Parts: sequence; C-alpha cells; structure tokens
Amino acid sequence: MRGIKKVLAGTLFCLLCFSSQAMAIDLYGFGSYWDRSDVEGSYGAGLGVSLPFIIDNLRLDGRMYFFESSDIGNDDKLKVTPFDLGAQLHILPGASFDPYVLAGVSYNYVDTDWADLDSTFGGYLGAGVDMDLGISLLKIFGEVLYRVSDLDNARGEDVDVGGFTGNVGLKFHF
Repeated sequence: MRGIKKVLAGTLFCLLCFSSQAMAIDLYGFGSYWDRSDVEGSYGAGLGVSLPFIIDNLRLDGRMYFFESSDIGNDDKLKVTPFDLGAQLHILPGASFDPYVLAGVSYNYVDTDWADLDSTFGGYLGAGVDMDLGISLLKIFGEVLYRVSDLDNARGEDVDVGGFTGNVGLKFHF
C-alpha cells in the first residue's frame, strides 16, 4: 500500500509540474559568440532543450555550448565549455513574436595547457525573442546573455571569463 501511495504522489507531482496547455518541447541549435573579459572572445555553436514547467509562461531550459579555443598569450590556448541549466519566462507564449527573459547556472568545463585552471560554476541572465516563421514546428530565436564566472588558478590569479554572449538559431517546437 505504501508503494502505491508513493507512485500516486510521484505521478501527481509530475502532472502538476509538467502539465501545460502548450505541452510543447523545444529542441534547438544555434550559433553563438562569447565576448569574455580576461580572454579573447570566441565563436561557437550549441544545442538545447526546453520544457514547460507548471504554467505556460515558464520553461525549464538546458543547453550545451561548443566554443573555439581562445588565445591567452604566449601561444597558449583556453577552451571553456559551458553547460547551462535555467529557466525562461515567456511574456507572450504562443504568439508569433514572443519575448522572454532567462536566468540560470552554468558549469564551465575548462581545458588548457597554460596553468592549473579549475572548472567552476557561474551564472547568467539575459533576454531573447522567439519568432514564428509561418512554418509549423519551426521558430527562429535570438538572445543576449551576460555570464558571470571566474576561473580559479593555482597561482592565485583568477581569470574572469564573464561577459556577453549572443545566440541566434532555430527551434523545433513539438
């Protein structure tokens, strides 16, 4: 009997959290540019997914970026790969022009030959817009984020990789 109650409670929780009139999943790909403070900016691409959460206006958002390595002086390269988990708050969900704000946390995986830089957590805050192309299941989007993140160095000098990120891409809206 206890197991049945747990299953029913879990099912009810999932229905409350993920039920929505627009139970749509967005899968998207995008091009990106990240302008960082202490390191030169770099171009890249990314993949993401967003799911409705509790109400139509709120979506859970997860994404992964693939950026080029950046020069950090002395012919050394730094590669930072952000993994983001956050939320999007849509102002006009379902409209052909849908502005939104987004915020979340990032895990920045670091690969470098330069020094002992550690992978670290950071955060981001931004705004974007979804635009309907008149083709079912397809939208175009653009967004601007500001990232906050410092990479810890064993030498005691932090490397600030915070800065603006611009993304433009296509969403498949199921």
